[in-house]
Amino acid sequence: MRQPFSQGLRPIAELSRFVPRRTYLRIFLGISLLFALVSVPIVYLMTNQFSRYAMKQIDKVNRTEIEHSRDNAKFIFDKMIAYGFNMYSDSSIQAWLTADSESSAAEVEALAAAAKYKTTEPFLYNAYLLNMRTEHAIDLKYGISSFERFADPEILALARTPRSAYQRLFVHRTNGERRLAIMIPTVPSGQPSFGYLVLLLDDEVMKQYLLKGGDGNAAGFKSFILDEKGEVMLGSAGADAAEPNAEPNAELYAELAAKASEAGSGNFTERYGGQSWAVRYELIEPQGWKLYQMAELKGIRADFLVFRTRMIAILSGMILLLIAILFWNSRRAFRPFSQLANQLEQKLGPSLASRSGDGPLEEIRVIRQGIELLEDRMVRLDSSMREHRNVIKSEYLRQWILQGKLIAPVEPYLREQSDLFGGESLYLCVMRINGYSAFKEKYGFASRKLMKYAMGNIAEEIVRRSGFAEAVDLGSDHLVLLVSGASISPDSLTASLEEAKEQIAQWMQVRVAVSFGGPVAFGDDLRAAYQHVHELTMLRFVSGEDKIFRERDFENYMRTVQPLHDDRLLDELIRSVRAGQREEIAAGLDRIFADMQAMHYAQSKFQLSLMLYTLFKTFNKLPSVESVEGIENLLESFDTLAGVRGWLERELLGILDDLSNKKGSSRRDEVAAEIVEYVKNHLHDPMLTIEEIAEHVSLSTRHARQLFKEALDVTLADYILQERIAKVKELLATTDWTVTDIGERAGFQTKSHFFTVFKKATGLTPSQYRDQA
Repeated sequence: MRQPFSQGLRPIAELSRFVPRRTYLRIFLGISLLFALVSVPIVYLMTNQFSRYAMKQIDKVNRTEIEHSRDNAKFIFDKMIAYGFNMYSDSSIQAWLTADSESSAAEVEALAAAAKYKTTEPFLYNAYLLNMRTEHAIDLKYGISSFERFADPEILALARTPRSAYQRLFVHRTNGERRLAIMIPTVPSGQPSFGYLVLLLDDEVMKQYLLKGGDGNAAGFKSFILDEKGEVMLGSAGADAAEPNAEPNAELYAELAAKASEAGSGNFTERYGGQSWAVRYELIEPQGWKLYQMAELKGIRADFLVFRTRMIAILSGMILLLIAILFWNSRRAFRPFSQLANQLEQKLGPSLASRSGDGPLEEIRVIRQGIELLEDRMVRLDSSMREHRNVIKSEYLRQWILQGKLIAPVEPYLREQSDLFGGESLYLCVMRINGYSAFKEKYGFASRKLMKYAMGNIAEEIVRRSGFAEAVDLGSDHLVLLVSGASISPDSLTASLEEAKEQIAQWMQVRVAVSFGGPVAFGDDLRAAYQHVHELTMLRFVSGEDKIFRERDFENYMRTVQPLHDDRLLDELIRSVRAGQREEIAAGLDRIFADMQAMHYAQSKFQLSLMLYTLFKTFNKLPSVESVEGIENLLESFDTLAGVRGWLERELLGILDDLSNKKGSSRRDEVAAEIVEYVKNHLHDPMLTIEEIAEHVSLSTRHARQLFKEALDVTLADYILQERIAKVKELLATTDWTVTDIGERAGFQTKSHFFTVFKKATGLTPSQYRDQA
């Protein structure tokens, strides 16, 4: 049987009884636990940092050492090649190599000269002189012999096959031994030679001099030289083999050669013998070989573990000392909190018990809840008083404007709460938001209220520098600003309103049309003045001027306006569009434009502006016009009324078709199309969320996801990701921006997330994709 939830909480409640109630004990135990939890990560962080530093230093030392070994190897190899040419240039040796018949004197001289050279070079193991004409060879270890009895037939086979390059060392194997050798012909490379000088190098001496530990296999360290195919040129990584010159690690050599890049140097990690090894290599020119050094990481890591253990022990002792100091300090510092908690329990005991449930409270909770309770009471009291005053004042100002007259309960309250009545007369200003339909689409109801509240505050702050002001939101596309003051004049008010307009545009990113009328007395009909001033803001659309409109501007315009003969023509045209009557639309336009043809240019343009504005507001759009601000510019592009009439007929027919399609299309497709458009317009925003998109289409998050999945057969989250990947691909192929900039422009929050998602979607990094594009 399932237990009640309250019974499940009993073990927790019983466990809480063991927690001390005294503040200093709770702080002491809490910080002690915190020390214990923080100390281990700190130790690991410090040791890891030390490990990284140590590894860097070791790597630096190894790099310096291997570069030194590389330079030594290059020097010795070049030296031996030069030594061979020097030996070859000896007249006795050259005379014997090029002789076409045997001569005992020449043989003795050549043998003596070669023996002299061998005694002066410790890296030289043996030397051969091969005369290809007489087919005799001089071996410095065994003397003179014919080719049939020569002890190294492998070198004879190599001599009989001309090679393209002789100034390079190669590995020569004979009698089970392998040695580095140099062969110098008597003629240029690639042609049959009369004779050869062959130098065999002493591998053991070379290892002792070039490789650490002689054979390069000291404890935890291996050193050897490989060619580009992974064959051992000098040294061996298999010192544990039965034979010193065996090569039991051919697979290891091949793998190392494959991992070594074509660059001259580098390093990587390799698994060998069940252990991890750090491998570093350097290129030896001009041989094209690489010198490798392998260091076992096990010993290094063991030293790091010992260091970490010692650090933990030292830090543990420090923590114990700090805990003792903390206990003394917390008891001394937090005893006054205990006294404060007792006082709060005495004053607010019943309220605290009701807020926290059964059982005694620890001191810190008593203090916190007591202060919160007192603060909550003060905030509610102050908020109630302020909201009461502000709400009533705003409502009374709204009533005054809409009703036109101050009534008995309104006037005394406003005189008491507002400074407006300190002036002799009143100016009424209207601030209308341009493009209000786009403003509504961008902001929800609550956001629009906050935006207009902020706009009103900006206007009030600026106007109050020289007078009194109150902003009133009438719930539409505009605000009303009531202004009074002894120093207020039409010119000074114009300057203040111009500044307010600029500040609103700068800080709120909202453009407004502002107008005001002449001064009115407090007892005049304020509603009539409000309606008149509100009409003045329409001059912004009609005239296209961006300024503070006054009454004289309206009078100047009205002198030039000639009204249509029949005001009902426009209403009939709107009804025809809504009813889907195509023929009636054409006939209605003919009647309207017939009246306009009898007007002056300025008058007809004014009437067209008013008509287009009315149509835009009625249908919330015109297909070719994004906002009412674009109407003035659009009319400038036409030369004749006939052109305007033809364009307007097409626009109205487009609206008619759109209305017809909306009736037949499903709500699901409309929502999906709207979401797609919103995502494309906000793709660069890294904070774009599904909740924000759902709020834009006025649906719940779950419902918006469901409709989108049904319409496009893809989840909304996947669609956003696909669009961002597509945007990245486009920018990679068409721009030279950095990869980081492209990720930010496509809406990715972090570089790591961008690289991970792109690699998963395309199989390539962004840089690789750009290279292939």
